[in-house]
This record gives sequence, C-alpha cells and structure tokens, in this order.
Amino acid sequence: MQKCNRNNILLITGDLNAKVGKETPEEREVLGQHGTGDRNENGERLCELCEMNGLVITGTIFPHKEIYKAARTSPNGRAKNQVDHTMIPKEYRSSVMKTVVRRGGDVRSDH
Repeated sequence: MQKCNRNNILLITGDLNAKVGKETPEEREVLGQHGTGDRNENGERLCELCEMNGLVITGTIFPHKEIYKAARTSPNGRAKNQVDHTMIPKEYRSSVMKTVVRRGGDVRSDH
C-alpha cells in the first residue's frame, strides 16, 4: 500500500476469510454499523490493517438483508459469515453507494 501513488484511489477487495463482526465504539472509522457475525483472528488483523492505513470496510456501512451481506453460510444453515470484503480510504467513504454480495458468480472460489 505504501508503494501506491497517493494521487490514485486505493481499492482493496478479496476473499479474505476475515469475519469482522459488528463495530465497537473505537472502530467507528473502520467499520460501519451493519457488520454481521462474530469476529475471528483474520477479522482482527483486517481491522488493525484498516485502522493503521486509514481504510474503511465498505460491506459494513449499508443496512442490507443478511443474504446480501453474507458470502458464506455454514453447512447447517445457521451461521452466516461476511468474509469477502472491499476496503477504500476513509476519505472516499461517501463515494461508495452500495456494497453487496453477488451470489452465483462464475469464479473459482469456495463461496
């Protein structure tokens, strides 16, 4: 990220297997109010990365139904996890209109 030209808009997206869960008061700059599930170790690291680099996780900003937030559902159908994320610099947060999971993509992925 440090090698990126400061005049470009940085956009990071991917299958990170990071469950970020819901925001805490300290993480208002990194997470929105609409995260889902519980946080795992990868989610903790992702939040720290975003905090250190001034990024926001866009999938937690918008109030969508769970089906549009969760990229993975457990085999028993009970646990729904938000593990695919898109991050942008927080100064561009208001430029993002919507971030949703698009199910059924024809890509080589486990979800």
